[in-house]
Amino acid sequence: MEAKQTPGLLSPDHPLAPKYWRNETSGVLATAIMRYLERREALTVRDIALIRAYIVQWIDSPVWEANPHMHDEERCHLTALRREAREVSTVALLDAWIDEALRQGHDPL
Repeated sequence: MEAKQTPGLLSPDHPLAPKYWRNETSGVLATAIMRYLERREALTVRDIALIRAYIVQWIDSPVWEANPHMHDEERCHLTALRREAREVSTVALLDAWIDEALRQGHDPL
């Protein structure tokens, strides 16, 4: 029997669902994220590029648009988050992006 799913929500294994960093299997993303979270050593350019790619795929998932209670202002904020994710190139920009994402109810970490 097929499991029922809430309309508008994607199953976690759906290709368009946001993928969580802890489930990535190579270990390189987890290493970069842990380096970011622990703040014991500086992030490399590669770390930032990996985290940027991760947050872009996270915030680009169409699942965030499935909220039937989302207002126009929230859609604008989501669009801005999507644009700004692509601009993350420093730890300061990553910090600012994470803070804004959390403020809007998105917790990719």
